[in-house]
Amino acid sequence: MASYFVYVISCKGGSLYTGITTDVARRLREHLSGKAPGARYTRVRPPRGLTAVWQTEGRVAASRLEWRIKHLSAGQKRSLVADPQTVVELQGLEADDLYTPLPPRELEALWRQAADNRSS
Repeated sequence: MASYFVYVISCKGGSLYTGITTDVARRLREHLSGKAPGARYTRVRPPRGLTAVWQTEGRVAASRLEWRIKHLSAGQKRSLVADPQTVVELQGLEADDLYTPLPPRELEALWRQAADNRSS
């Protein structure tokens, strides 16, 4: 089963955008490009940083987490990205699904890689 990632990026104006992908660096480059296939949301509110990433197995588990995060209040999202380990406390996730947060140094490396290679 393929690994999927659920990511949260901070955007201009302080908002948070949540998405899923199989390649975080590629998806960040798309968001940073300001063009399609980057999300319409990030074309209007450019990304400012990568705040959290969880790795999971399979698209279904990733979609379930993405949906759940998108339905959190702004305050709840900020609490979650401040302590990504608390993802296990979210209601509506399957007990068998594992969500492994990436450490801050990996988030920084992914962000730098995407920002340095925007044109790729």
